[in-house]
Amino acid sequence: MTTLPFNIVLDPMLPPWALIAAVVAGAAFAILSLIRNWKSGIARAVAIAALLIMLAGPMIREAETTPLNDIALILVDESASQSLDDRDAVTQAAAERLAQRIEALDNVDVEIIRFGGEEETLTVNAIGQAVADTPRQRLGAVFVVTDGQAADADEAIGGLDIDAPVHILTTGAALESDRKITLVNAPRYGIVRQPVRVTFRIDDVGREGAPLDDARAPMVTLRMDGEEILREAVPIGAEAGFDVPLTRPGQTIIELEVAERPGELTTRNNIAVLPITAVRDRLRVLLISGEPHPGERVWRNLLKSDPAVDLVHFTILRPIDKNDGTPVDELALIPFPQDELFIDKLDEFDLLIFDRYAYRGVLSSFHFDNIARFVDNGGAVLIASGPEYNGALSLANRRNLTFILPALPAGSAIEESFRPEVTDLGERHPVTADLPDADIWGRWLRVMPVAKMRGETLMTGPNDAPLLILDRIGDGRVGLFLSDHVWLWARGFDGGGPHAELLRRIAHWLMKEPELEEEALSLREVNGDLVIERRTIEDEPPAVTLTRPDGETAEFDLEETAPGRFTTRLSAPSRGLYRATSGELFAIGVIGLEAAPEFQNVVSTSKPLSPLAEDSGGGVFAIREGNGAALPDLRRVRGDKAGRAGSSWAGIVEQRAERVETVRDAPLAPALFWLFIIAAALLIAWGLEGGRFTRRRLQG
Repeated sequence: MTTLPFNIVLDPMLPPWALIAAVVAGAAFAILSLIRNWKSGIARAVAIAALLIMLAGPMIREAETTPLNDIALILVDESASQSLDDRDAVTQAAAERLAQRIEALDNVDVEIIRFGGEEETLTVNAIGQAVADTPRQRLGAVFVVTDGQAADADEAIGGLDIDAPVHILTTGAALESDRKITLVNAPRYGIVRQPVRVTFRIDDVGREGAPLDDARAPMVTLRMDGEEILREAVPIGAEAGFDVPLTRPGQTIIELEVAERPGELTTRNNIAVLPITAVRDRLRVLLISGEPHPGERVWRNLLKSDPAVDLVHFTILRPIDKNDGTPVDELALIPFPQDELFIDKLDEFDLLIFDRYAYRGVLSSFHFDNIARFVDNGGAVLIASGPEYNGALSLANRRNLTFILPALPAGSAIEESFRPEVTDLGERHPVTADLPDADIWGRWLRVMPVAKMRGETLMTGPNDAPLLILDRIGDGRVGLFLSDHVWLWARGFDGGGPHAELLRRIAHWLMKEPELEEEALSLREVNGDLVIERRTIEDEPPAVTLTRPDGETAEFDLEETAPGRFTTRLSAPSRGLYRATSGELFAIGVIGLEAAPEFQNVVSTSKPLSPLAEDSGGGVFAIREGNGAALPDLRRVRGDKAGRAGSSWAGIVEQRAERVETVRDAPLAPALFWLFIIAAALLIAWGLEGGRFTRRRLQG
């Protein structure tokens, strides 16, 4: 059945293709008749048309309808910024009173839709969804009770197609003001020992974004990792900056806090938090091998395979003044630059490794003394020893170096088969914790016995003899590996072992990589929850004191979730900045504060949504009067967008929509009528062609 204009539908007696063929044939026959005899052709064309109309089956469609009420939508903004300055109370009161006024009108239904957001307010998206869920032919008006925040206004307004006025009712007070701090240049990454520049601006903002005059420069406090560094007055509206020194790898937390302005809406945007992660541009490692041995290649391959490591490697085969007849073409092309390496440029290296090095007269006592100062000032030294660690030529007999060593030799090497084992302390230490396949590690065949003086023993050999000792000296770190058989793991002897992971962790711990620190405290957001994690090598960590965004503090005892790891989880924490301390450790966590547009501009404004109201013919009304709401008058309107709102009234369009209850089809004319037309037209054509009408006229 085909619908035509004027409520006429077709119910043809023939299939569509047959009806089309009949129309084509009838038209051709009618044209031929007109050509042969135009007088009789007209009558035949009428007969053909009547036949085709009868075959098409025209029907008049009659429908019984019921008028439908128009719908007025009230969208209530319940975002986080609406909680400021009693806006939520004004909003609820306005929505209730507005709904009552609309219900008092004839033929209008009211729907209240609530929307919001903690991070940002997507007002235009909420309007679009509400309109999409409402029958377009019944939508009379949209009222939005909001503070004007709309993070999606610029992108989404152009995509709305609403044939009804959108009225914006703002809930802010006339004399609102707020102070905020904005990071202008905020780098998230930097390079160790290279300062980064951070710039910021302080703004005082009033209603509709107009700057507020204030001759006084507010005080700004700068904190780094919770420690106050600077307190200084900064002019309003001027861009200020400072250099952040990145002295160590890992994360540095920068806090900027501006003093509160009297009467401002919120202090939540008075603080800016910037975590800066410092990375080393390149890790510079100096590897000194005392003699060729299978393990030398293991160290070299490991360090060369890391693209972040710059390796300088020397192998010292004999003293400088020794002449053993070696041909000149087999000697090094340059002499060993001991003064350049160990005096002039030692501080440029992050790690110094002595691999099976024995004293050969190349390095003097002054060089060893400088190495000790290098460690005390923050450098790192690793001694991977074999049999040469015992005896007169051992590094342990260099008195300038002895005081940084955690253990001294206690005899000749122990030559026996053993499997390295991780100590209880090592199970909690990040360097040796969770090393894979510990139950099937391959055997080693030699270990150096020592008398331990200090440090942390992470791995042991036969009879619990220390195998790996790590220690801190001053600001630096020292590692002592008491076997030269780690290469057996690299060759897969007796099943092998995780040599690459172990050596990498040792080297990175010595170079103070933050992920391997044995004492650490962190706060992080996981699926909306706040997770407190404490890493320690102690049996029981001290309690964690947490300071919430509102300034209240609470203590938490953590539960051990893995060796050396203690955590607790806070469900659905409030948004803001959290500070935690545990012993000497300090951590900062941010929940919903970074990059949250909701609190960047909290002064009520109609600017973001005014274009939407203007395009739809709606109005913008400031409804705040003290603690109440001054609502616009309501009117039923029709016509174009120009007459849908005024300065003090808001219109609701009369759409006059109807619901079809029943539909009945009746023939346009009975079949006998069409047959009569056909017969009459054919009779007239016959008479004209036979000349009967002409003869009668002549006889008369």
